[in-house]
Amino acid sequence: MADRSSSNVVPLAGRGLPPEAPASADPATLLAACRDRLAHGLATVFAQHLDSANDDFLGMADRATSLEQQQLYFAAMDFLTGHGQLLLQQFRSTYVAQFEAAVAALRGTTVEGGRASQEPRELSLIDTDDFERDLAIAKLSARAACNCAQQLTALDRRFAALLQLSRIAQDDNPLHPRALFTTMLDALGALDVGEQLGLILLQEFERQTSAELPGIYADLNRFLAEAGILPNIPLAGPQRALRSQPLDAADAHPPLDEHRQTAASAPHQGEHGNSDVFEQLAQALQAAATQRPAATGQFHQGMPPTPRAAPSQPRQQTLDIAELIQALTGLQRGGGDVRQLPGLGASPIDPAQNDALQRIRATPMADWSHPVDALTIDIVSMLFDAMFKDPELSAAIRAELAKLQIPVLKVALIDKHFFSERRHPARRLLDLIASSGLGRSEEDEPRLIERIRAIVDGVVDGFDDDVEVFTRQLQAFEQFLDEEETRARGKASKVLGELARRDRREVAERRVEAVITEHAHPEAPVLISDFVSEHWRQVLVDVFIDTGEDGEDWREAVQLMDDLLWSVEPKLTQEERDRLLTLLPDLITRLRKGLERIDQETSWDSFFGQLIRLHMAALHREGVNDSPPAQDNVEDTTTAPASASASASASASASDDADDAETDHHLRLARALEVGAWVEFKSVRGTRKTLRLSWVSEYRGVYLFTNRQGDNALTLATTSLANHLRQGSARLLSQDPLTERAVSQVLERRTDPET
Repeated sequence: MADRSSSNVVPLAGRGLPPEAPASADPATLLAACRDRLAHGLATVFAQHLDSANDDFLGMADRATSLEQQQLYFAAMDFLTGHGQLLLQQFRSTYVAQFEAAVAALRGTTVEGGRASQEPRELSLIDTDDFERDLAIAKLSARAACNCAQQLTALDRRFAALLQLSRIAQDDNPLHPRALFTTMLDALGALDVGEQLGLILLQEFERQTSAELPGIYADLNRFLAEAGILPNIPLAGPQRALRSQPLDAADAHPPLDEHRQTAASAPHQGEHGNSDVFEQLAQALQAAATQRPAATGQFHQGMPPTPRAAPSQPRQQTLDIAELIQALTGLQRGGGDVRQLPGLGASPIDPAQNDALQRIRATPMADWSHPVDALTIDIVSMLFDAMFKDPELSAAIRAELAKLQIPVLKVALIDKHFFSERRHPARRLLDLIASSGLGRSEEDEPRLIERIRAIVDGVVDGFDDDVEVFTRQLQAFEQFLDEEETRARGKASKVLGELARRDRREVAERRVEAVITEHAHPEAPVLISDFVSEHWRQVLVDVFIDTGEDGEDWREAVQLMDDLLWSVEPKLTQEERDRLLTLLPDLITRLRKGLERIDQETSWDSFFGQLIRLHMAALHREGVNDSPPAQDNVEDTTTAPASASASASASASASDDADDAETDHHLRLARALEVGAWVEFKSVRGTRKTLRLSWVSEYRGVYLFTNRQGDNALTLATTSLANHLRQGSARLLSQDPLTERAVSQVLERRTDPET
């Protein structure tokens, strides 16, 4: 493969490379070295952290909320323990093949057209598994690119220079984190790892290598610089990405000449260490601009802003980041004469109106700002425009969010992590305010708006350049909502308890029958078999209805049945006899209490007298057969077919349900709902109410919906909910946060400018 690569590489000499790249450099050797250093470095780091990964999976299994999740985490532990080294070998070999293919494609387009060509991508429906895979890779790649932004910026330029390209898109760059995570998922697939398990292992791979990845990229930069590939670019060492830090003009922006040089060399990557999300939004902005007339100094409500072209003449004035933030803070507070603020001119701007950002971008302030800052203004304006159009926002909440436009713009100017991190405090506050309005009654909304207004005013009045203001207000709002949630759970607890009991009552007899059959001892005396079948069965049913299978009372009742069955078996060793003598007092007491629970204590005396004889026989190693063998056989043969029939019936029913789910999208959607999902129901009269899924039946497929206060309870069977979804009388609201929905809408304009 190395020979083939060498034969396809166009010699660097005479191709117009910058003088930093000597003509003697061997591109094939450098490419192979970059490939092997990255693959080996990442594999080595993960190998060193395999024990830590297993510890993570053990902790996640302990915290898992379902048996299926727990089994997945245990499966991940087993896989890493038994196949960890094989996975890393597969990762390296897969990465070599994918790296070679990517480089060959880049060299091919270079030979033909001198640059990497971008073929239009056809939009089509994708499989759900493919979507989850792409989404997982995108999220992990964005986080890794954010943490390694400085190293990747320099590495992108060096790699492009090595391949004689002016620029390489991240999707085409085989050194980018996206390529690494795609390779790992492909390697897992090659080892026949299932999709869900593969995604869990991929996330752990990213988690265990994230701290060392910037250093690996810094080492690649150093290697290429020492080989003469753009050695004059500063070597950025590994640096922890800061989520928030006090604004300082010298630290926030480099000198103006360096700022311009950075923007020119990487058109959409600023100096703030931003991830590829900011670049994607910038590309979406340009895509929208190419479909619309150029800006004429006026703006239209709802139209995305057009990115500015570089001015042909020098600006009248240049605003550095400190001056820009200061001017925006003055506008945010609304104090004094706005016309005295630099760059705002005489245009009236109300910071609480929906069009505040659109008006700002039409002022000299935007034109005098650095191109990256001006681009940030455009992008934040587009995001708020998308948020204001969201149909799930009430007018009152939309008005409060409008007051946060300028504070959020300042956050985005200071910290580009705002665009890539869903848990950024500013984004989280926007999302929480938006979602808090769901499921509110008309009587309750004014109280919510009053609280939101206090939170928003706290940001507007307190935010200069310290992003921690958002964190404090977020915590205050979360506390308010948590208190609401506690009250709602208290109101709904009685209904939930009764529904759960009713749910368990429906299946109690079948579940108890299955447990008794599973724990039965074929050689047990008739006295004991009858006691379990007639009396202890009722105890188990009662306990199951009260607490379910997860309750301590249920586990104790089943264990007591096992102890009783064991106690009458012949004790062949002294150890068994000692254990029985120790067990008997507590066993007798607990059995009697069990009968009292079902009001059958009158049957205890006659049973106890015969039980003593069985225990004495067991201590003397004697088996007691107090029933004719034929009757035992008849009983066994009649019980087994009934149980088998019930099992077959249950299996057939489950199979039918599975078939229905495969053929019915709406039934699959209903079954996939989890507690916390919001659904909007529409009545025949056209009235609408938004309710939250508060409880899901464990056995019968019944859902309980309530509003945010725990009132207006509505119960539906799974099939009924599916019918509502099918007929359009129920609509599942988006589970994505508001800001995530806004980012997605803006990015869609890259491929569909008419949206």
